[in-house]
Formats: sequence, structure tokens, C-alpha cells
Amino acid sequence: MSRPRTLSHLLALLMVGGGLVAVATTPALAADPEAQATARLDHDSDRPVTVRSAGVREHAGFVGVPAGSDFDNPDVGPGTSVTAAADLHLARYGAAAGTWHDGTTWEQVSAQSTSAGDLVRYQQAVGGVPVVGGQVVVSLRDDRELSSILAESSEATEVASATVTEGEAETQARAAFLKQAGAGGGTTVESLGRWLLDAGLIGGDPTVAARGVWRFEVTRGADERRQVMVDDRTGAVLMDVDEVQHAVDRVVCDNANVRRGSDIPCTSGFARTEGGSATGQADVDTAYDLSGVVADFYQQVAGVDITQLLGVTVSGQKKFASTVRWCYTGASNACPYDNAFWNGSQMYYGQGYAVADDVVGHEITHGFTERNSGLFYWGQSGAMNESMSDIIGEIIDHRHGAESDADWDLGEDIPGFPNGIRNMADPTVFSDPDKTSSGFYKIEGSTYPDNDGVHTNSGVGNKTAFLISQGGTFNGQTMTGIDAGDPTLTKSARLWILVDQSLTSGSDYADEGAVLDQSCQALLAAGTAGFTAADCTNVHKATLATELLTTPTNNPQPADATAECPVGTVKRVLLDSETGTPESTFVAGSTWTRGASVSHTGPDAWLSDDPSTVGTSSLVASTAVALPAGQPAYLFFQQWRVLDYDTNGFYDAGTVEVDAGSGPVDTASLPWVNGPSQTISSGFSNPAAGRLGFGGDSRGYVASRVDLTSFAGTSVKPRFTMNTDSSVSFPGWAVDDVSLYTCDPPAIAGSVAPTVSGTPAVGATLTATAGTWTPTPDSVAFQWLRGSTPIGGATSTTYHPTAADVGQALAVTVTATKAGFGSSSATSAATAAVARGTLVRGRPVITGKPQVGARLVARPGTWKPAPVALRLQWLRSGKPIPRATRTSYTLTKADQGKRISVRVTGTKAGYTTTTATSKASGKVKAKKRR
Repeated sequence: MSRPRTLSHLLALLMVGGGLVAVATTPALAADPEAQATARLDHDSDRPVTVRSAGVREHAGFVGVPAGSDFDNPDVGPGTSVTAAADLHLARYGAAAGTWHDGTTWEQVSAQSTSAGDLVRYQQAVGGVPVVGGQVVVSLRDDRELSSILAESSEATEVASATVTEGEAETQARAAFLKQAGAGGGTTVESLGRWLLDAGLIGGDPTVAARGVWRFEVTRGADERRQVMVDDRTGAVLMDVDEVQHAVDRVVCDNANVRRGSDIPCTSGFARTEGGSATGQADVDTAYDLSGVVADFYQQVAGVDITQLLGVTVSGQKKFASTVRWCYTGASNACPYDNAFWNGSQMYYGQGYAVADDVVGHEITHGFTERNSGLFYWGQSGAMNESMSDIIGEIIDHRHGAESDADWDLGEDIPGFPNGIRNMADPTVFSDPDKTSSGFYKIEGSTYPDNDGVHTNSGVGNKTAFLISQGGTFNGQTMTGIDAGDPTLTKSARLWILVDQSLTSGSDYADEGAVLDQSCQALLAAGTAGFTAADCTNVHKATLATELLTTPTNNPQPADATAECPVGTVKRVLLDSETGTPESTFVAGSTWTRGASVSHTGPDAWLSDDPSTVGTSSLVASTAVALPAGQPAYLFFQQWRVLDYDTNGFYDAGTVEVDAGSGPVDTASLPWVNGPSQTISSGFSNPAAGRLGFGGDSRGYVASRVDLTSFAGTSVKPRFTMNTDSSVSFPGWAVDDVSLYTCDPPAIAGSVAPTVSGTPAVGATLTATAGTWTPTPDSVAFQWLRGSTPIGGATSTTYHPTAADVGQALAVTVTATKAGFGSSSATSAATAAVARGTLVRGRPVITGKPQVGARLVARPGTWKPAPVALRLQWLRSGKPIPRATRTSYTLTKADQGKRISVRVTGTKAGYTTTTATSKASGKVKAKKRR
């Protein structure tokens, strides 16, 4: 219900209780673990199980068992403990939700009871390093059988060793915080250890490789709490996220009734304690009363002791603490403070804010979410975090509010906001989206003033909650509200609390849709609060109406530039960074390397670091490229960047220059598509200060193109230059798929493709036609192809297949040329695979007298096409005579009474082996005695 008070960066990669039990990959899951786990689910359930595989969104997967089904994991029984049952379900079925990855272990980190069964949460680790957002939630029925598995997991298999120490990373984190929040004392940096950051898990670019980070929480004052992650191999700041969830959706300054330099925890000097009388001070009394209202709500609906869950320790006991009329020092700070926030430990309210029951419920629910799903406060998961607080705050408002709340306004009791700050029945009233395809759905452009739209995009979840509760017709769906006739909205309250308990920290709206369906099924199966099958049908219709499972339509990326030529001309590439030996195409400056960490088409790209020192470093073409005179020329490239910037300016940036022999010339003023548009800040000694460059966060790869026609007729060397200032290292600038091309006059065009006629067999003749060309060419040239490879010397209109062609398809390429036009080529359709030829057999003949002791002579006849290799075999009554393979054979006593013939076998490369047998002789007579 709130807004962050300063810019939050999602950087480089977002382009990108109880005992602990380690669950390793199950050895029995062999070649296809996902298929085997899915088969087990089918076998163990008498009704179809919902399976959304990990491939849907690269990482997230879901398994849901419908209410009322007979499900039996053979290893689990009613007496199995909650934690053991969850381990067994994860081992047997987890791969169906995408949990099976080499190098991954799952550590059980919490188990809790809900109104619909037990939940067990696991944390992913790769090589022993925990993964940001890598979690599994296993939901159990009362009989310990499976209800659902929700998994968000990295597919990384190992973590490279850190080369940046924790202390070095802490220095970078502190510097990034101070550059972002401004100078000042009292900054505290707490290390959260070493983690693996995988962009795809938290809404970033899934093609960016996961990498190790040092994770820190940096605080200064009650409402300055940022999470900073530093690359453990480069020292670059990869994430810098505001973690404070404020009440009003505005950017505000710090202020107070009694001005304070930093937050003072509410652990002594109480204005009012439990059971104490009203003080008469409105803010004190409403904070006290409404904290009790919210605590009662969580106890009644979910059996949660909010004091134990969120309280601070005072004299060894938990107290749920609130501080009202909060203020900060400094003449520039407005007072009264017009906001309220949960800072991770307690509530703080500006004057008048504690009177709003939905605000109090909203902010306390941020604490509940932090202790349960831990929804990451950025992007879709952050919007869901905000929406969850809106939903519960509004439910509390309906249950507690004396006035009518038919309009479903949020924050209508906040001073100065009589109509509230958001509306759940119609989020578009405040320009918030009501479905993922809404034009109001926002992903911030080049900066992140609202942690990537968490307060705006919460409208999608809010509209979903309204439709589930109250029903209606929306976006082609008609549903009946599950709270019909119940002003306490108890069904919705139980549903959304279970959803908050069941999500993972990196979940998105697609996960919320699946978990809403499954949570309703779980509540139905548990017989909770009168849930019916019709309720679950209406819950599902609401998820369809707001399109939770659909990727948001709005995309922050501009349309890519195209590497095309004007109509009527023909593109000719003069330089291509990805052909030949890419490493030799450019000469790299000190910050530039070629590697695979952030490539566009792979396997490698050029990447420049963004160092925290003043300087320039260029990637320069190694050879000058001649641009033809009198015709267009363009430089095209793909780029990805996350460079040092914040709301105050773009401190580091890339620029593109062209050197035509007289030194590099800035191209910023030339015609561009997706060109440099950020003015480089002059505050920190950047050598390119004041110039236009490529700065900030490109949010993944973007294709750019600059028109170099003004350089036609010269030879040029394009160059990409990194320009850096005196502080803070960010991930850098990647450049890939660089091409420099010209646009030639139109080529002669083929209207009818070349053809090949004849039988594709060795020894046959194939004939090619040139096809039809417009205008009529001056000449045509033929080139026969074996597959796609030219056949040496085969350049006439006819071709005789050879042995080398057997089994291969043949085609012909015809190149047509005409004066004043570019030449053009066209290739015929491929023939069938070339068959072996057929030999023309000779007619073997035997001469000589058939009598023992006489010599018979074989003549094989004429075989074609010559030469044909012939092999003879003499036969006795049709059976081979051992070692009788010469052209003559002397009859022996063994032949007496038998008939003799000869079999000739012809072989030739590319032809089918063929045999021919002579007529048999008469019966061999005995040797004549003298």
C-alpha cells in the first residue's frame, strides 16, 4: 500500500524452526527423472494430477493433487512425521516439478501448520551455496499424503570459486548504498553470506549464467534498508533493492513529530502497554487498538500468534511494537511524516496513519509475508507482496470497519486521501492494471523507482481477490463470489493466507494462479470454512479473468533494430564479428574480453567491465573496412548493459565511434535506431561527461543500428568505448553480432527456379535448366551440388553421378549476371538420393571337352560400363569348387558324372554387384584309357 522512498536497482543479472534435513537428488531417477516422477504421480493417484513442468517458465514447476482424490505414496503413512513425509514426497515426485538438477541439494528450513494441512519449505543449494529464490514448498494433507509441490530452482550445476573477498565486497556494497542514498553516518552493513544469483528465478534474463554473490543488508535509519548483492568474481554490484515496504504510493521524505536522526526501536518508554487504559492521544490509541484487531484476525482465521511471529524482544518477552508520530531530523524533512512502514522489526507510523485499519493490516501483513513466503520485493513477486498486503488489509477493513466499504477502496482513511490510494474492484481508477494484458501493467523503463512496478502491478492480484470474493463478469469470465452473504470475507481470508504460506520467494503471477487453485483444493479437502467444489471453480475463473498464467503484454524492451537495406537494394556484409576467427576481428582494450557469460547468439560475446576508476577503454576493429562510394552503409550490433547509474544520473556509459583515418569520430549525432540516449554525468570525472552514450540498464539484449552512409567512399574502423567515472563497479557492457554492411543495387531476380531432370543414379545423365530470370541475364553459370557442397569441375548443364554421390541428394545452383545489376543465384530442388548404377552383364561361355584330365576355359563375355572388375568361380553341379577361380579349370576325378559351369561376378564402384552364370557342360566323362 506504499511506495519505496528511493530508487531500487535490479542490476546485472536481471537484465538480468525445526531440524535441517538435506535432501539430495534421488539416485534412482535415471535418464529422465521428470518422466519417472510424473509416472509415479499417475500411478499413486486415482485422479489426474496437475503437473506444470519446469519447462513452462524455465525454472518454476508445480504439482497439485485434487481434493478428494485417493493418493498414496507407498513410503508414507499417517504415522510418518511431517518433515519425514515431506522429504519422501520430494524425493519421489519432486523431479516432476523440476527439482532434479546435478549439483543441487534441498535443505529443509521450516515446517508450519495451516488450516489445510502442513507446509514444509526447502532451500536450494548448488555446491553447498544457497540460491536466491531457489525454494520448494511441499504441502501435506492431514494424513501426511501429498497436496502439492511448488518449486523454483536454478539449473546451475556448480558455483565457481570466489575471487573477491567478503571484505572487498562489503566495501563495494557500502559505496553503492552511499552513492544511491547519499552521504551520511550511521550506515550498517550486515553480511548475509555467499549466495548463487540466477536471474531467471527472480524475473530476469534466463539466458544469463548464474553466478556467486556476496549478499548484504545495508541499513541507515528506520526506513533505509537495502539488499545489495556483489559479484564474488568481479566485484560488480549485481542487485541493489529497496526492502522497506511503505504505506503510501508516493516518494516521501523522512519526517517526525519529534525529530530523530535514526530509528529508535520501541523497547522502552512505552506510551501504552497491554491492558493499559486509553491515553487520549489518538495515534497511540488507534495504533494500540488496530494492532489488536490485526492480531485477533490472524489468530481467528489462521491460528497465528502475530506477537510471537513478528514481535520484538523486551526483557526476554515478545512484544508487538508500533511507533507513532515518527519523525526525522533535518530542516528539509517534512513534518508530520506522511507515511507508514514495516522495517523488518516493527511498525512506524506518521501522524494520522495509524487510524486506517487497512493500512495497519497492510503493513503488518508485510511482516507476515516476510516470515512466510518471503516474496522477493521486486517485479512480479514484489507486486504480489504488495497485493497480499492490500488484500489482507482490505479484508480486515471489511471485518472491522463501521462504514460501508462497498467501493473496495484502499487507504481511504489516510489523511488527505478521502478516495484512497488504490481500488480493488477497479484498479484502473488509479491507473493500475486489472489483468496482465492491461495497458496499465508497468515495467519501469531504464530505472526502477518502484522496484519495477510493485505498487502499480499489485492491481492484478487485487482484482483477482475482488473477483474471487465478490464475483462478477470480467474479461469473458462470469463467476460467483466465494464470500457471497458473508461480510466477514472469511473464505477469502483463509484462502489468501494459505496462498501466502505456500508461495516461494521468487514466485510470479503464474505461480499464484496455480497456488490459488491448489489452495482452494486443499481447503476443500480439509473441509475448511465450508469450501465447495463450486468455490474452486470460481477461484479458477478469476485467475483466467485476470490472466495470471499469461506473460504480461507490456514489454520494456524497444523493438530491435533490423539489419536490413532500403527496398530495392541488396545487403552485402563487409564485416561480421562472428565469422572466421571472432577473436581477431577486434583489438580489445584493457577492460574488454571475449567470453560466454553474457552472449547473445553464442558461444561468446565481447564484454567490457565497468570499473570503479576513471578511464576509457575501446574495442576497435582490427582492419579498416572500405565502404563503397555512393551507396548506403550501416553498423549493426546487439548489446546488453548494466552500467553505473541511479535516479541522479548515468555515471558510466558506452559510446560508439568511427575512425576514417583521422581519429575517432562520435556517432551519436548520426541517424540511429536504438541509439545512445543517456547523457553522461559530469559529477564524478567521467572523461566522456556531457556526451550521449549507452547508459543504465538495457534489460537484456537490444539490437541497435547506426547509418554510416556519410562515410561512404572511405575506409573505417568502428569502435566501442567504455567510459567510466571514479566510483562503483557495475556488471558492464556486452556487444555481440557486430556487422558492417552496405546496400548494393538490385540484383537480377529469378521467377522460376532451376530444375534437374533425369534419373539420379550412377551412370545416368542429369540435365539442368537455368530457370527464368528477370530481366533476361547476360549469362548464367551452373554449379552442381552434392548435398550443399559444390562438386569440383561439375559446371556444365549435364552431370553424370559417380560413386561419390551414392546416397546423396544432388542439386544445381544457377548464377545469373547482367550488366547494371548484382548477380543472383538460385538453387534447384534436390533430387532423390542417388542410387547405385546397374551393370550390363556379359554372357559367360565354357569351351573344352568335359572329360577327366581335360582343361576347360571360361570366357566372361562383355561387361559394361568398362572397366568392370570380374571374379570367376567354377561350379560342380551348381556348387562352388574350392580354389577354382581362374579362367581355366582342369577336370578331376571328382568331376566325373557331374556338370561344370562358371559363375562370373562383376563389381564397379557406384554400381550394384552383379553375377552371371554360364550354361553347364555335359556330364564329365571318365579319363580315356590308352
